[in-house]
Amino acid sequence: MKALRFITILVLLCVALGANAKKEREYPRAKIKVGYNYYNKFLRGNDGVVEKNTPFILLANQEQSKFYCPSTEYRDSLLSTPSGRAKERQMFDAAAAAYVQNRDRSAMDGVVYHSRLYVLKDFDKYVSTTFDEAGMGECGYYDEPFSEIDWVIAEDSAKTILDYQCIMATADYHGRKWTVWFTPEIPIQDGPWKFCGLPGLIMEASELSGQHSFTITGIETSSQPIYPVFNTEYEKMDRIDMLRAERHYRENSNAMFKAATGYELGGGVDASVTEESRKYDYLETDYHE
Repeated sequence: MKALRFITILVLLCVALGANAKKEREYPRAKIKVGYNYYNKFLRGNDGVVEKNTPFILLANQEQSKFYCPSTEYRDSLLSTPSGRAKERQMFDAAAAAYVQNRDRSAMDGVVYHSRLYVLKDFDKYVSTTFDEAGMGECGYYDEPFSEIDWVIAEDSAKTILDYQCIMATADYHGRKWTVWFTPEIPIQDGPWKFCGLPGLIMEASELSGQHSFTITGIETSSQPIYPVFNTEYEKMDRIDMLRAERHYRENSNAMFKAATGYELGGGVDASVTEESRKYDYLETDYHE
């Protein structure tokens, strides 16, 4: 009887220690935390051209970094546990009820994804891993070498951003011409989205058409943990295939939704694809080639 009691106590102790070990698991920690605003313009059904601002965060140290939308990570973290899923369900139901009552789209802002984008960089391997949407209900990820971005630095350029002296650089990257401003005063070779490889932190980035830009909103030292992506539903895919699938869904979302569910979205008819509508495109446009 004493032996059985001892074994029971030992098992419970091992379980408790295991739970604490998992809870206290150490993750890499950032040296710097940078806030960015991602601005983009796109076409949305009968609304026409829509302008959108989405906050992002870059957590970085000398070995790795993570670029993500904080509301996306929060929702993904909730959905990764049973108790979190229950909380997320309560939040969603409350927001949906508020929307039905007031028909105010902003009521849903806190419970829907504003972006599924994550970019993780490994500076030892010189590789970035991008997670994003890939059509209706699909999400994928892929790896890329840093060397795909070939920067040209304008040595005689100068601009002050948040009291930091910055230098301009340009690159043709995956179908768009980008101009960025970086500061050698912060010696971390990183920046928003996939951008990296310059001798200093990238503070601003904009592309020629004016549809996309990243603007720094703040910088602070930080020891915040750099968590892996909580959502495990991203599947390894090809970058071009992901972009083509997302474009196909954008242009045929009503028809695809009806085929999958039997229900119609909005007016139920997809807008015709025109030269004007094709002008509004993703961060990368080389999937057309």
